Amino acid sequence: MHQEVKEDVTTGTACAVSTATIDTSGTTLPAPSFAPSFIGLGVGTQNYTCGSAGTYTSTGALAELFDVSCLVGQSSFSSLQSTAFAAWNSSTSTAVSSTSGVLSSANVISSPITLGQHYFIANPVTGSGLSPKWDFTSNALAGNADAFVVAAKVDDVAAPTGSADVDWLYLTNLTGTTGTLANEIYRIDTQGGQPPASCTSGTADITVKYTAMYWLTGGSF
Repeated sequence: MHQEVKEDVTTGTACAVSTATIDTSGTTLPAPSFAPSFIGLGVGTQNYTCGSAGTYTSTGALAELFDVSCLVGQSSFSSLQSTAFAAWNSSTSTAVSSTSGVLSSANVISSPITLGQHYFIANPVTGSGLSPKWDFTSNALAGNADAFVVAAKVDDVAAPTGSADVDWLYLTNLTGTTGTLANEIYRIDTQGGQPPASCTSGTADITVKYTAMYWLTGGSF
């Protein structure tokens, strides 16, 4: 059984992670410019719509992020996203709000602590297109209006684990936004999330389950 952790309400995370190392070896993702602040196991869905060309286009994602700071260095840490994906993918539930219960029931994390949510919003600077947001204002840093970050993708690489897994990403906070949760975001160790190769135009939008490790660096918390 993985250890049960108790949240430090002053930092929003259970264990310090500033000396933890983000492992992007074997990829071209850049090294971080800031120390890690949060490490979250993301469990949720990648969302797609079928275009006129008969292929799926991303319409964003929705995920819960769970604090795994106290699991860094444990033997289970390197496979955490895989065990979480196995539990989530086999669950009959498709509701992202149920993921805490899924992880707990499958004993992936005995008592999951929610850091916050990851979702997409209209680009707050240009007003067009979608931008990814990480929002801890209702959970780990509840009541702090600046505990979010809206980001822009800087780099991406195909997942080393195979074509069924969504890309690994490096993002930085979007200039012109006010959130101070992080300066950089890494999405690595992905499992699942890729849509079918083709679709019939006009069919319903789909969601595809995925997990990933999110490393947030810098910020003011």
